[in-house]
Amino acid sequence: MSIFSFAFILFLIISAAVYFIVPGRVKWVCLLAASIFFYVCAGVQFLPFLLFTMLTTFITGLLLDKQNQKQALALSKGDSPLSAAEKKQIKKRFTTRKRLVLSVGLILNFAVLFVVKYANFVLANINQLLASFGETHEVGFLQIVLPLGLSFYIFQSAGYMIDVYRGKVAADKNFFKYSLFVSYFPQIIQGPIGRHSELAGQLFEPHTFDYTRVKFGAQRMLWGFIKKMVIADRIAVVVNQIFDHYAVEGYVGITVFVGALLYGVQIYADFAGGMDIVLGVSQIFGVELTENFRRPFMAKSVAEFWQRWHITLGAWMRDYLFYPLALSKPFNKMGKGLRRLGSRYVAKVLPTCLASFIVFVLIGLWHGASWKYVVYGLYQAVFVSTATLFEPLYAKGRALLRIDQTRFSYRCFQTMRTIFIVTIGRYLSRAVSLTSAIDMLKATLSKWNPWVLFDDSFYTLGLEAKEFRLMLVFIVLLFAVDILQEKGVKLRESLAKQGVFFRWFVYLAALFMLIVFGMYGEGITSANFIYQGF
Repeated sequence: MSIFSFAFILFLIISAAVYFIVPGRVKWVCLLAASIFFYVCAGVQFLPFLLFTMLTTFITGLLLDKQNQKQALALSKGDSPLSAAEKKQIKKRFTTRKRLVLSVGLILNFAVLFVVKYANFVLANINQLLASFGETHEVGFLQIVLPLGLSFYIFQSAGYMIDVYRGKVAADKNFFKYSLFVSYFPQIIQGPIGRHSELAGQLFEPHTFDYTRVKFGAQRMLWGFIKKMVIADRIAVVVNQIFDHYAVEGYVGITVFVGALLYGVQIYADFAGGMDIVLGVSQIFGVELTENFRRPFMAKSVAEFWQRWHITLGAWMRDYLFYPLALSKPFNKMGKGLRRLGSRYVAKVLPTCLASFIVFVLIGLWHGASWKYVVYGLYQAVFVSTATLFEPLYAKGRALLRIDQTRFSYRCFQTMRTIFIVTIGRYLSRAVSLTSAIDMLKATLSKWNPWVLFDDSFYTLGLEAKEFRLMLVFIVLLFAVDILQEKGVKLRESLAKQGVFFRWFVYLAALFMLIVFGMYGEGITSANFIYQGF
């Protein structure tokens, strides 16, 4: 069931109506039924994957919680206080048990993710390796379609297990309530990746109908539909033309670079628009999901860009991968070894940089099973992980050039520099392969053609002159809203303070924009979000 279809709007209206009508104690059951129905509509063949994750992570959580309780009991029992050594021994014993339980739960679920998403990538490379040795026999590929939301609900469930292991949350005792946490339908398509401590309690609260909340949710949904169907899908026509036909049509220089730049805007409007729809739907039910974007194109560095982009994935990687790596024994030993060599700063920073580097390589691979995503992760990792390491050198350079970091001009330079670096990375994430990405980079550098900015060249890239100009107007609108929000303007709250005629004029104008300027028809795939494939 596409969230752009009339069927989804009808499904949402019926689900919300039933939710607000039924008694408070069973409202969560309504959400669970709606979530399972929504997932089955996406493909009943995907349901076993979801049920497997629900069951294995639920049992893992119970087992971990039981060990936590036994540990607490062991530490508290006895007539005389335990010594520090005795407490340490008890904690060590139970930590070993919990690690075993957690490892089994994580391995079971990430093994499913690996097989479904990465097995064919591994098999393809094995076949290439065998072919290089003259072996003609090929290993067969698996015929598996990526289930809807697999990465997102596995990551969310893994975070839950780790939180129970750490004692941050108590395990859910009700399997069906836990199933709602895993399958909550607004976020299962492409996130955000929720935390049990923040989301579960909201799902089970008996939210009542609130006109203002429902209105704000519907407004955010409408803006999300405009971002996706009016802006992202319109840009996609140009981006697809450039990236899919650059070699045949002989696109070079600025034309190719603009294609990569537009792809960055496209994927932003696509993903952020999807998040607006998801958060708006959830707000109608009274459930506030975590924000997943914070105006990334306003960032002053690559590291800040990724802190503002897909925030919940970054936070997941930080809390469950980066910190465990950076604080692990091997990394501590590395720091101590570097200190003995005499450089305290490098000893302090290098292990952290290495942990950050590993995390970003894995984030690149998370995007897809392809070497282009591995290189994409490496590319981003270099800029993010070395920023802190080389900061003393950057500071000396700024001092030498007498750069005033508070000036508006320098902040603009930082933003443009960040956008340029990120745009180069888009060659890797959008091109059909690593080879194609390299060829397109070569095509960008092969010929200087600034005249295409002033002649009619861009009007031959799938959109007529009027449509292309309209696309630029919508892009300006997108970033105008971002700038206002960055300055702290709360647009929905501000609109709510206006007169009724002005408010309804804005609502109807936005709806008119969606209906008239939304991209429909052959070749337009509004039903599919870019990140849905990740």
